Amino acid sequence: MAPKPKRSALPRQPKQAPPKRPVWKTVALAAAFLGLAALASPVSQANLSPVYGSIPSSIFHQRGITIVALLAFMASKSSLRKFIPKNVRQYVPVQAYYVPMIQWALFKFSSQLGPEYGPLLTELLTFYPTLFLACLATSVTLEDLDLSAYSHTISEGVPPAVSYFAFSFAQKLFSATLPSFVGSNDFLTRSGLQLLVASSYAALSSTPYLLISIPAMVHTMFANPHYQSSFATKVLNQTLAAQNFILLERRDSNTGYISVLESHVSQYRVLRCDHSLLGGEWLVTPERKARGGQTGRETIYSVFTMLESVRLVEGASLKPDSEKNALFIGLGIGTSPTAFIKHGINTTIVELDPVVHEFAMKYFELPSNHTYAIEDAIGFVSTESVDHPQSYDYIIHDVFTGGAEPTALFTIEFLEGLEKMLKDDGVIAINYAGDMTLPPPQIILHTIKYVFPTCRVFRDTPESDTDPNALFVNLVVFCTKSPNVPLTFRKAVSADHLGSLSRREFIPPDPALEVIMPEVRDEKMRTKDYVLRSGNEGIIEKYHRQAAVRHWGIMRTVLPDAIWENW
Repeated sequence: MAPKPKRSALPRQPKQAPPKRPVWKTVALAAAFLGLAALASPVSQANLSPVYGSIPSSIFHQRGITIVALLAFMASKSSLRKFIPKNVRQYVPVQAYYVPMIQWALFKFSSQLGPEYGPLLTELLTFYPTLFLACLATSVTLEDLDLSAYSHTISEGVPPAVSYFAFSFAQKLFSATLPSFVGSNDFLTRSGLQLLVASSYAALSSTPYLLISIPAMVHTMFANPHYQSSFATKVLNQTLAAQNFILLERRDSNTGYISVLESHVSQYRVLRCDHSLLGGEWLVTPERKARGGQTGRETIYSVFTMLESVRLVEGASLKPDSEKNALFIGLGIGTSPTAFIKHGINTTIVELDPVVHEFAMKYFELPSNHTYAIEDAIGFVSTESVDHPQSYDYIIHDVFTGGAEPTALFTIEFLEGLEKMLKDDGVIAINYAGDMTLPPPQIILHTIKYVFPTCRVFRDTPESDTDPNALFVNLVVFCTKSPNVPLTFRKAVSADHLGSLSRREFIPPDPALEVIMPEVRDEKMRTKDYVLRSGNEGIIEKYHRQAAVRHWGIMRTVLPDAIWENW
């Protein structure tokens, strides 16, 4: 038998390494993971604001981001690196899909957690884990870059440093631009953006674990009252029915989460912005008609009728109302603008939020025969004070919301712009709400008096030694440009009341509610510690946290916890 031919011994081929991803794809993937985490930052804050307010929600937010990023860097560069799987990015969307569901569960405990530590705990279980995983995924992805030709310091230190600065830039960009597009369609709502972030992570990571996320997706879209769909709104109203409330409409907008709520028991309607109320009205009922002669809706808050007392200041223009012009900086539900329009005064409204303006007309009977500008009041006043000086007989400045004043609208520069727009015999009324135990009210009053020489200040409620909430008050400041003429009010007549019980009681303001106005014309009061100027807003803003936290507590006594927690 012929011997079998020997097989030729072929050399064993080395195992082929998976092809490397092109450099540009590696950088793009890492940038996308960081960019989505940067977007998730303001989105997280936007979802906390209706429950805690924008200022309390931000107390620990930025410090938390720095700590989480540092922990992720340490984990990726230490002995812990061996425990980080190569496919870590596939876990990011799974966690991100559960964020709305976890928030929904935690919001129910907001009254126990409080406005300072409630947001922190919520983000510790929602946004911060997303950020941590995204940072780890970015670090693992950037390991594919071959930086061996450079020094150890460059190869190890440059990628995380560049990543952090890129994240910070993207976060600031998204934070600045989010108000301009949130709510612009059904997908770009607060909870909708959370799903968008999670779905984008899922597309980038090609994760095989999406089945784990299905319960969270279903809950968000069909059981979570924060998701703005018709079905979720029905779920919300079923929840609110237990509190004897109904949601009439809601919308995300550039200043916050705007909604209109109505109480079945107390029969009133309010306009909400995040964790604050912009105004409200008592509805007309047969019982109220019989008891007090109410013929039309009455404002819940007396301050808005007190503002109308500018019409009663003696020495102002004697022209008929039909020949006068009024400017409103800020709208709310439009209580005072509505009265001015009914008096026949040519009324202009400057309001930043288009949804506030729309809802004021739709739900609070703001007449349509007025001029309005949907824009930032700073730009409006800056232009109009130069182009159309001394145009207005009355100016009403009412811009408070959320527990803190928008400081730019109380600076000397802004008030001087209003002063230029006011006629020589005109009157301005400024509504300022603040915590009387803190310095800001005095600084604001000093600033107003520095611009307007003759002023009087009134509280909207009497002082109280027993009610802790009485320390946070609305002050209405009436001022004229005449330094030597005392500011006095004429007696109101029936026509001033427009058939309103509230106007009959609060117009003109009760002398018993007057607050002594500080004198600030001397040199000492002109220093930066006594007046608010553009550029030194910090003298006010450093107190925003304390004021906002106290305001949060007050709001929780106005409406039940479930109203705030379920949006």
